[in-house]
Amino acid sequence: MVKTISNSVIGNALQTGSCKKAALLGLSLLAASSTFAHAEPKSDEVASLRGGNDHQAESLVLDAGVTPELHALQQRWAKVNYTFSGDEKIDAFKALITQANELVQDQPDNAGYWAWLGICQSTAAAAIGGTDALGLAKKAKVSFEKSLELDNDALDGVATFSLGTLYHKVPGWPLSFGSDKQAKKLLIKAIERHPASIDSNFFYGEFLFNDGDSEDAKGYLLRAKQAPVRLDRPIADKYRRMAIDELLVKIEND
Repeated sequence: MVKTISNSVIGNALQTGSCKKAALLGLSLLAASSTFAHAEPKSDEVASLRGGNDHQAESLVLDAGVTPELHALQQRWAKVNYTFSGDEKIDAFKALITQANELVQDQPDNAGYWAWLGICQSTAAAAIGGTDALGLAKKAKVSFEKSLELDNDALDGVATFSLGTLYHKVPGWPLSFGSDKQAKKLLIKAIERHPASIDSNFFYGEFLFNDGDSEDAKGYLLRAKQAPVRLDRPIADKYRRMAIDELLVKIEND
């Protein structure tokens, strides 16, 4: 099974064939498949992404560990990740990294903040592509590892499955740190610790699908599809479920 290729590839690796994952950064971390069309953001959405608070958080019961500030970051990230494209998307991701860094600096012992800094860095890497993406991917790895040091169960194990997916998506040696062995170890750990998580099941299912194990992948994807709706993250939930359905269709068509 050929792994998903993102916006760009690393030219030198493609020319030399030095890495099995040379088509870097099919980083689908908490993202939908690249086959989804990007809708142009509305003017009021753009404004909300460039400043201001997400007042919707006030009327929602947030999960443990999710502060109003983190919830606002999550909502902005979802809009950027799923509805922006091109340079506007890259610029918005850079702004999100700055905001996530501010949260981390304010509360350096907050595992959830470190995990979401890693998510912003890794998805920015996917949007940027090329050799510049490798540096961001390495920073994301450090952020996820810091989150795990503080609390490896924070936010339903987000750092565990995110780091596992990062290991799966980036090139291996000598270009980068990619390793399917490490990826599988982390993704299984995330499933064991949070068996009902839509994200843990989706990313392990995607891992299995990419490695050619469609039968087992289908089981985890169906489990992901049965996960409870996340009322506090409507955009992310919508596109995650679209990605699940897309992979299930691919499995049926194999």
